[in-house]
Formats: sequence, C-alpha cells, structure tokens
Amino acid sequence: MYNEVIYTFLAPLCFVVFSFLYLKIAHRYKIYDHPVSRSSHRTHTVTGFGLFILFGLLIFSIFFPYKLNSFFIIGLLMLCTISFIDDIVFVKHFIRLIFQVFALVLMTIELPFEFMLVEKWPIIIACVILGIGVLNAFNFMDGINGMLGLNSLVILLSFWWLNLHSKDLNGNAIQFVNPQFLYTMIVGVLTFLFFNLRPKAKVFAGDVGSIGLAFVIFYFMLSLIFKTGNYAYLLLFAVIGIDAGLTVIYKLIVKENIFVPHRDFLFKKLVHVGKEKHIKISLYYAGVQAIVSAIVITLPLQHKLSAQLSVLFIGTVGLAALYISIRNKYTKQRIIKFKDNSENEEN
Repeated sequence: MYNEVIYTFLAPLCFVVFSFLYLKIAHRYKIYDHPVSRSSHRTHTVTGFGLFILFGLLIFSIFFPYKLNSFFIIGLLMLCTISFIDDIVFVKHFIRLIFQVFALVLMTIELPFEFMLVEKWPIIIACVILGIGVLNAFNFMDGINGMLGLNSLVILLSFWWLNLHSKDLNGNAIQFVNPQFLYTMIVGVLTFLFFNLRPKAKVFAGDVGSIGLAFVIFYFMLSLIFKTGNYAYLLLFAVIGIDAGLTVIYKLIVKENIFVPHRDFLFKKLVHVGKEKHIKISLYYAGVQAIVSAIVITLPLQHKLSAQLSVLFIGTVGLAALYISIRNKYTKQRIIKFKDNSENEEN
C-alpha cells in the first residue's frame, strides 16, 4: 500500500523528467518527422515521443516487479523496438507485419480463456487478425494533433472505471488489469497530450507510440472481454475502428495497397478536404467515443449474450451509417471543387 501511494505521486514526476530528456536528445540527434505530400503537418516535428510507453513500463516494473505477464512484456518490447527503428530509418512493411503477428501471438496466449466457449487457437488467430487492424488503425492517428492522445485517453479512462466496477460471469468483482500499470499509461498519455494537443504540435508519438499504445490498449480490451464475457465492450474503441475498417474496405474495393500511408481516413478528409482544425476533429472523435463508451458501460449486459451482440450490432451499424453519411458529404465536396477548378482552367 505504501508503495502504491508513493508511486501515485512519483510517476508523474518521472514522466516530466523523461519529457525533458527526450526532447533534448531528439533535438540533438534530429529525431524529426519530416513532412511529405500526404502529411497532415508542414514543419519538422520531434517524433518517437511514444517511448514514454517503454519508460512507463520501466518505472512500473521497478516499483511492482512480476506484476505483468512476461509474454506481454516481450511482445511490447519487440513492437516498440522495431517501430522506433522505423521512426528513424524505413523498415519494410513485411518485416513490421512479422513482428506484429509474433507479438500479438505472444500476448494472446497468456490471456484468460476459461470463459471462452470455443478452442483456444481459433480465438488466438481471430485476435491476431483483429489486433493487426487495431495496431495499424492507431498508427494512422498520430498525424492529426490530439487524435491519438485524446482517443486513447477516453479508452483508458473507460478501462479505469471498468477495472473498479467489473464483475465476472459468476458475479464476483474482478480487476482485469493491474491498476498501477493502467494508471501509468494514463499519466503517460496525459504527458504526451501536453506536448501534442496544440495548434502546432511539439511532438508526435511516432510508430513506437501509436503501435505500442495500440498493443497495450488491445491487451486491456481482450483481458476485459475474456474475464467479463461481455463482447459489447468492443465498442469501447468503435469510433476509430469503424473509420479504419470501412476505409480498408474502400481501399480494397479500389484495389489500393492498404499498408501504404494515405489520407482516406474520414478524420483526415475532415482536415484536408473540409479544412477543419486538427484539435476540433480530435475532440469530435473523442467526444463521440466517450458517449458510446458511457452507454455501453452503463447497460446491464452481463450474462446476456444476445443483448451484448444486439448492442454490438446496433452500435456498429449506427456508427457505420454516420461514417458513410459524413464521408459522402466530403467526397461530394471534393468532386465539386475538382470540377470548379477544371472549368476555371478551361475558361
């Protein structure tokens, strides 16, 4: 108990020290994200700040050793290492995919499967496929100021609430994740937001931050679902999930490479086509996710599989309809602008 109280006050101070040291090192060694034609920013910006995840893991492990699954730690270290290398020098998509698959397999095999109704390996395969989508969806959020941090914060705060009030299928109170580690990630994200949630961001998380944070959040999500048996909790990251999923479907329909960076996500269209401010769009996404999460958390869905699946279906369809209606609006705007420019050139 004494350790927990000390850690509550010491962890934020440690992140402040990390921020000062990392910014100094990044500027010295020019660890910058250089804007290209598809970028959502126009100036060189410090990247790789997502190393706060590994730093958080370090200080947590010093205070609370042996509190996390070893395979999860190994998977997180693997992903963060290859992702930070990719932030500095280009790493081929295929190599990154291999690391992602291996890390996700390591993470899922230590999850609690006692309440699942099917064999273990089909679940692991399904989790790996879903996990690859989650990792890459989060990876694309980092270019919009506040998008990654605010949405991750909403999800982590939902986990914090559920970690205090969740019950398993037998009605017993449970903690699906170590509360101090969850607290560490929340403080880390708040530190990142201090430098990123600005009209002109001072830092980006980089691949190491976006993919590392996605890995941690996905681990929390699966732990929650497997321990509570409530599949409706998938809606806790449904807003960005719907955007990513339908964007991938669109890219597949037009036969484009889904692994190549692009601006086809709705939140990027809102910025680049709709000319909306980064922070405004980030707040919209986080706000909608907060509303969806609050509804899912308050619904009494325990022991009601049909109700869970119904809520999951209705939520998914509703968000998909909202996505399609907004996307069509901005697609039409883009077509109209293109036609107007063509007519002016002819005249």
